[in-house]
Amino acid sequence: MLGTKANEKLFWNSRAAAYPLPFEPGTLSRTERILRLLARMGAELGGRRILDIGCGTGIYSLPLASRGGSVLGVDSSPAMLRVFRRERHERGIKNASYLLSSWCDLPAVRIAGRFDVALASMTMAIKDAADLVKMEKAALERCVYIGWAGVRRNELMEAVYHGHALKYKAPSGAEAVLPALRAMGRRPSVRIISDSWTKILSPGAALDEIEIGMRVNGVKMRKRWTAELIKEFTADGQVRQLTRVKKALITWRP
Repeated sequence: MLGTKANEKLFWNSRAAAYPLPFEPGTLSRTERILRLLARMGAELGGRRILDIGCGTGIYSLPLASRGGSVLGVDSSPAMLRVFRRERHERGIKNASYLLSSWCDLPAVRIAGRFDVALASMTMAIKDAADLVKMEKAALERCVYIGWAGVRRNELMEAVYHGHALKYKAPSGAEAVLPALRAMGRRPSVRIISDSWTKILSPGAALDEIEIGMRVNGVKMRKRWTAELIKEFTADGQVRQLTRVKKALITWRP
């Protein structure tokens, strides 16, 4: 993705309707697995005051709030936060709030020292040392970063990207964050895990989603060719996409 605010807003708003929901069984199972692994690494998040950076639909925020403590989710996508608000209401969760803001535009003074833990998961918001320093200012006890670790495989999307002369790869993640932390003198705990999920869309919704993906990469989609490609991945009227990734779980004390 070409990293502009307009592109990021377009991309995440377009993904909100089909984005995983926090209490879907498969999504919640993956979240709980990662929370257990983080606890073994010394980052116990249950019952804490949590800042969730790039919270999206509340995949971490809302399950954590249901365990006690309190959570503030920050996200730049109004569409994602509408889903967050709906899920919070349907579950009767009172101790999770949200703030519409990009991380870079959020003044550090508004969050400084207000949380036990600052969490960022699979978000483009944390890119460099300045972002990490802001995380540390917010967190009294611990910071947690869950990010890409160099592997992202999806058969359909790899074919789409190849057909548009683009390379389908994992976004920047741990390979940027870990050197920045070490340059800051931190000694983070790190664990690399495998993860996967399946997305199911109608062919039309899959085509629309791909078109947005090409647009934010600065490429005009080959619509007829892409529609024909999607047919190869369609069964019983549905497009099923399996994505397999590596994630880095990183935690450190501010």
